[in-house]
Amino acid sequence: MELEILKSIQSINNNFFDVFFEIITIFGEELFIIPVLAVIYWGIDKRFGEYMGFSIFSSLLVNNFLKDIFKFNRPIGEENIRSLRVETATGYSFPSGHSQGAGTFYSSLSFYIRKKIIYFFSFIMIILIGFSRLYLGVHYPKDVLVGIILGVFISYITYFFYYRVLSRNKMYIILLMIFAPLLLFVESADFYKVYGSYFGFVLGIILEKKYINFNTDIKFIKKFLRIFLGIGLIFILKISLKIFFVDHVIFDMIRYFFIVFFGIGIYPMIFNKLSF
Repeated sequence: MELEILKSIQSINNNFFDVFFEIITIFGEELFIIPVLAVIYWGIDKRFGEYMGFSIFSSLLVNNFLKDIFKFNRPIGEENIRSLRVETATGYSFPSGHSQGAGTFYSSLSFYIRKKIIYFFSFIMIILIGFSRLYLGVHYPKDVLVGIILGVFISYITYFFYYRVLSRNKMYIILLMIFAPLLLFVESADFYKVYGSYFGFVLGIILEKKYINFNTDIKFIKKFLRIFLGIGLIFILKISLKIFFVDHVIFDMIRYFFIVFFGIGIYPMIFNKLSF
């Protein structure tokens, strides 16, 4: 049944849609979400960036844990299914990481900004990104549907707790401890990467709040410089660590820990000291 749905969707394929949906799917990827998160955290609203980070990392932890439990295969390689941008289709199929990430990211945006135009924009983006995973032949309909539902649900839950829990640091640490034992059982390399990222986020936030406390209320040119240099440094750090670290899930976790910890805690210390 699901294969027939995919075949029906892919029956509309042409060069324009190939390019269009390959571009659309990027808006649900790390390639897009992480730089946007950096822009928000470093230059627009630190508190908003913190909430977005908490929401996104929580959602990705759940997503990769569920993928490892269900271990459902992707439609890649099925007869009469053409699969594009397969390099983004890592791990198992259920639930869709792109769809869940989009559901979390764009609904988090809506919960925080609370404007009709943002609600509409977010809804359209979530649907388009989910549909793109079907058109590209890397997910089944159930993967996308459950991914979207989970993404929106987790963004709401994290928003609820973020604004109602008095000690956010304790909340972050508790979640870190809840997922820690899973490292002994989960085989997914992506789970290790996300756990390392979340660990870096937690320690970075604690460091920033206690010792740095940077301000986003600065001149535009300083914001631009802060964001431009920061994204460049993150990119260099990611490439450099990949070269020097052994290709193993533990080292992947450590690598992602350092990248996020640098972005959340160390880099703000640098630009605070240099006053930009």
